Amino acid sequence: MKIVLTGSLGNVTKPLALDLVKKGHTVTVISSKHEKKNAIEAFHSHAAIGSIENVEFLTATFTNADAVYCMLPPFDYFDPNLDIINTTRRQVGNYVQAIRNAEVKKVIHLSSIGAHTDKGNGLLAFHHLAESLFRELPQDVIII
Repeated sequence: MKIVLTGSLGNVTKPLALDLVKKGHTVTVISSKHEKKNAIEAFHSHAAIGSIENVEFLTATFTNADAVYCMLPPFDYFDPNLDIINTTRRQVGNYVQAIRNAEVKKVIHLSSIGAHTDKGNGLLAFHHLAESLFRELPQDVIII
């Protein structure tokens, strides 16, 4: 399978990429940092350097993928200007648009406990929003 992973070389994405490559999949890893290109390619993955803020970049990277793994970058909770809800809405909206544009049929979304509800989940409310936005994809798209 051709699989695109977001999350660069983080604690989830790097081990996942290594495992997928070992199992014979073609893996592309998205990173916003050009300096990570060589490290990504060192474990036989393709590096796609760009931003999840760019729908055209995401669409091009997702095109012909059998599956995409979408996660939100870590938030800087100490940033007094951070608007988690609007940032989530924008970033997941970019994923959703690129998935539609590229006609991807399998989506894996890294979520969190408590995302099933919009009440009582505090700071994790953005995960509920993200799941709701992904559910707006066409019914033939499998979301895990």
